Amino acid sequence: MSKTSEPPSVSYDQAAGESITNIKKQIRQANWPEYLRKLGFSDNTVEQCVSKNEVRLNPYWIKLQDEQGGLIIGLEKMVAEEIFTSKRNEKVNQILAYNWVKKSVVRNRNRAWFIYDFLRQYPSYDFFKANVVRLKFQLNEDQITQIEHDYEGNIKEQRYHMILTWMKANKITSVKKVAKALKNIELVAPDISKPESKAAGSSTKADSCSSDDESDSQSSSESDWKETISVSDLEKQSLKEFCLKCAKAIAAVTKRVPLQAIKQENVSKEEFGNTSSWLFKKQTDKKNIPPESLFKEAAEACNDKAKSSYETTNKHQQNVAGLTGIAGIGKTTYCKFVLKHWIESHPHSFVFYISIRDVDFTKSFNLLKFLLVSTDHDYKFKPETDDVILDEIKKSSDTLIVIDGLDEAEITGDFSKHPHGMSFYEEEQAYCILMNLLNCRLLPNAKKLIASRPNAFLNFNPECKPVFMLQVLGLSEESQNLFCKQYSNTEEQQKHVQDELEKQPNVSALLFIPIFARLIIPYFVDNLESNKPVLSISDVFLNQLGQWQKKPKFHTDLKHLKQLTKLAFAGVENHQFSFPSQDFAKHGIEIKSIEPFMCAHAKNQQQHGMLVLDGEKTFFFIHATWQEFLAALHLMVFASYEEFSSKIQQIFQQSSWEVVVRFLFGFCHQKVQEKLKILFPDAQEIKIKGKVVKAKARKLLLNLSELPSDFPVTAAEHYDDNIQSNIQVNKFESRETDITLSSICSWAYEAKDDDLTKAVANSLPNPLLLSGDFLPHQVMSFCHVLSAAEVSHILNVGDWWNLSTLTVLGLHTLLSTIQQSQHKIPKLHLEDVDLSVDFEIVLELLPGITELSLRTCGLTIPMVENLVGVITQHNIYLSYLNLSGNNLNGVGKYLAKSIHLMQVLRLVKCNLQEDDFNAIAKATAKRDTNMSLVGLGGNVMSKKALDSFAPGIHKLDGMGLYECSVTGDGLEQLCYEIGKRQKPMDVLYLGENNIGLIEVNHVSSCVYNIRQLFLNDCNLTITCLRALIAAILNMDHSMVYLDLSDNKFGDEGAIALATCLEKVKNLFAFGCDITPVGAEVLHKANIEWKRRIVGLLTIP
Repeated sequence: MSKTSEPPSVSYDQAAGESITNIKKQIRQANWPEYLRKLGFSDNTVEQCVSKNEVRLNPYWIKLQDEQGGLIIGLEKMVAEEIFTSKRNEKVNQILAYNWVKKSVVRNRNRAWFIYDFLRQYPSYDFFKANVVRLKFQLNEDQITQIEHDYEGNIKEQRYHMILTWMKANKITSVKKVAKALKNIELVAPDISKPESKAAGSSTKADSCSSDDESDSQSSSESDWKETISVSDLEKQSLKEFCLKCAKAIAAVTKRVPLQAIKQENVSKEEFGNTSSWLFKKQTDKKNIPPESLFKEAAEACNDKAKSSYETTNKHQQNVAGLTGIAGIGKTTYCKFVLKHWIESHPHSFVFYISIRDVDFTKSFNLLKFLLVSTDHDYKFKPETDDVILDEIKKSSDTLIVIDGLDEAEITGDFSKHPHGMSFYEEEQAYCILMNLLNCRLLPNAKKLIASRPNAFLNFNPECKPVFMLQVLGLSEESQNLFCKQYSNTEEQQKHVQDELEKQPNVSALLFIPIFARLIIPYFVDNLESNKPVLSISDVFLNQLGQWQKKPKFHTDLKHLKQLTKLAFAGVENHQFSFPSQDFAKHGIEIKSIEPFMCAHAKNQQQHGMLVLDGEKTFFFIHATWQEFLAALHLMVFASYEEFSSKIQQIFQQSSWEVVVRFLFGFCHQKVQEKLKILFPDAQEIKIKGKVVKAKARKLLLNLSELPSDFPVTAAEHYDDNIQSNIQVNKFESRETDITLSSICSWAYEAKDDDLTKAVANSLPNPLLLSGDFLPHQVMSFCHVLSAAEVSHILNVGDWWNLSTLTVLGLHTLLSTIQQSQHKIPKLHLEDVDLSVDFEIVLELLPGITELSLRTCGLTIPMVENLVGVITQHNIYLSYLNLSGNNLNGVGKYLAKSIHLMQVLRLVKCNLQEDDFNAIAKATAKRDTNMSLVGLGGNVMSKKALDSFAPGIHKLDGMGLYECSVTGDGLEQLCYEIGKRQKPMDVLYLGENNIGLIEVNHVSSCVYNIRQLFLNDCNLTITCLRALIAAILNMDHSMVYLDLSDNKFGDEGAIALATCLEKVKNLFAFGCDITPVGAEVLHKANIEWKRRIVGLLTIP
């Protein structure tokens, strides 16, 4: 075979001495088998070179001489540089292509480059073995173990032979077929470079003996190489796998501990909103929401809000969920559960976990950098590749973004600022990216979960605040028992621990908070014999600190602890929750001394060959509560009195110091101060500082006088005039309070100072309204204060508008405290409370109660029978009784005995039957005075059931028939009797019934005798509407309120309504498909009458 040009060559003896040392020096830690393969030698030849590095080269040079007739000068050096830079040198390809090199050498080289490029996607050996070798290549454990044994200590060779084993098992040899096979198992193959057409000059006889696969790969036509996979696809797949790997590590919860999480209702009501929606149907759903149902619930909540509030809502907000809860309640754990479920159910999706403490809000990012800020990766950011990846994330609805610890953001101000628009691909400030993710301008299809303590959401930009908010309530009773079992050695010890905890309700009330449960339960296990009491939350943390100091591995001496508390305080003050290594050097803290308190995170980890180079380490406290505890310890123990005095004012004024303040009061406890003196003999002026802290609390007691004593509107007043009562309610709910009752009571509870507790108790308003949801420790703190009151207090627990929710322990504590004192509860409004334990106490307190709500409290017929028995026995007059949400089929005959003692009765969704309706109707008709309302919404009512109320309708000023399946002639007799009333009926709720023309005609016949009429979502047609309007026009007076929302009569209906505005003072028309054309007609008609029209999206 002739050649066009013969390259210079040298003999083996010359090359051996000059080249081997230079190659070794240059390649250093590079893999020698990889080097030989990329020179073009077969796997069999490489396998023969298994001894020392020098010996490995000798057969190569000999074989090269035999096959080529001489050594190509400079080739070995260029290939070595390729190995070192991981970049292919085209000059090597040219040298091999135009010289005496067999086709098989080129093929071997191409295949080596292809396989090693593929392996570079998986720098983590464990990840490669678990997710590629086992799941994709399906190698069994025996094969994996044998490869690891044969190539022990050489991970690169292990990885190479794993893919080689897979190729042999599937009889794959050519590069093209390897690429196709990888695609078939959903792996990304590297780009395939077409071989040079002149490689090897002309064919030889030996060449013709090549295998079919090899011949195909060498003689393929141009079309065979068209199917290529881009580098961006490779990087995209690699990055996705990195993100999944990191998310799996974060979500690696060994055993799921049941956490309670419920939907949080914190939606401000519009000034004149559609009250019928939340009065009868849109009640707060307090069911537990598991992580796997999170985004389904978010979508339902957004749809419900769109229907009930009629705001212009962003449909993509259904992809966003907010998560909140007090310190240590389990927000991060819940986030991990969400991650874990998502990875399992969407194994090929992009998953991003962002810890806000990793975000530098002073810097700019592009969107991809922001998403990867908490992910260890070796992805190289490049505009063209970034854009490709972002485009896929943008299109996907399977992407999950979890943003944890919003309250730890190191940001000036709050999150109220409106974010400006931004480009999808360009860099922008971190704040702008975060807020545009939440308002769904960025990645609208991605699912997003953002977690924070409540304070970060207080002044949140309304456009960016999640519509769906979830509140973590901590550990269930089942979970608390699991903790006891986990820390106990035997079942007997577990029972002993649980018995001891029950003896200290002030401690057991804290077990629902995971961080406290993990500290309290082990303490009880260790001190079962000594019976040492737990004094407060601060005492719990001090006990743990004392336990750590007793262990040999605890390296923190007092000097370093003092400096660490100073660092913790500075962090809280500057809103800093992550600390680089130089912060510890600055404070003179040795790294080993912070081990019990801190976790380390290495950023920008790099890999060079087989050597892993750690990036800069950043540290953060094992929990934010520990940082806050140490910050409080700094102030109370180590800070000078001058520093303490200068800082104390701001601490009481800013909500971010809430937990620190509580620890400060815990340090005021006399016995806790004694422990502090033992642990820190040189502590400065603890008692004096404690007096200052308590004095600050006394100055704030004046704020308690501003707390409400009662709800401003009774239920009867509301049903009499819906509009005016809404005005008063909204004014009441928009009030602002700086220091809550819960906070002040918790301070007194922590300090256990008799004088302070009495001062708080004597400052309580009398009467006092307790409204909302209460956690166990909040109830415990309040009852601690209430027990010290020197005078009898009147407590209104909840109100008919906002029912209160308490745990079993919380309710028992509250009711027992009232039962054992002279205090009274005239109003008790409860929702989603288990009454199986405390119903007898409720009955005992009943003679002093005037308003009672027991909604969705698991009531049974015998319980209601006992309730009615006490009411009738003591002749108790109830202005309001709400038993909604309980399955009370058969309750009518019992309630009928006490109907004469009730002003408002609500039995919404109680599964009532015909006999129940009949009994209640007959009892109502026999009353001496009128009832304000009987609410029967959500129960199916036949014509017979409706007819049973007709004879006594003159005794009912209000009736709720919301969602009662009313159709046909069901309302005929009832409407006839309404028309005969001497006094107009105050309110009639008929919403969400499919009322046809016949029923509208019946309603129209008595509409003149109804002051407030609700016909929302009744499927009214334009014909129905015209019949109603004709009746309204014939009235000699005006209606107070007409709600026609959610009836799709459009502009034609709006034009018809414009003719009757004279007779309707307040018109609600949300969701009626009225365009600006119809709105303009109504607007012009209203110039003369000046009525209130609500629900028109656009009025020109």
